[in-house]
Amino acid sequence: MRFAERFAEKLRRFGEEYVINGNTGAGMFKLLDTGNMSLYLDDIERMGITHPALMLATTPDVVIGVGDTLTRDGRTYAVLKTAVHRIAGEPVVRIAILN
Repeated sequence: MRFAERFAEKLRRFGEEYVINGNTGAGMFKLLDTGNMSLYLDDIERMGITHPALMLATTPDVVIGVGDTLTRDGRTYAVLKTAVHRIAGEPVVRIAILN
């Protein structure tokens, strides 16, 4: 089984539900710590972060764009950045930074 399929199966079983652009998805959320913040955001972007900011990991086929709004547990977040991580050239996970 490929990495992407295994990750998608874990999200289906254990992921938290969210709504983005009217579509429901499943992902894993984490508070955005300073290490990950410096990995994905430059200095100017970091100064604009209001806490608690989140990092979302979801399947790479989910369409998430900068400026989209995501709702989780009744709270609304704006998407600041997105990135797709690959293993051996295969897209495995999409990361979104939420504020």
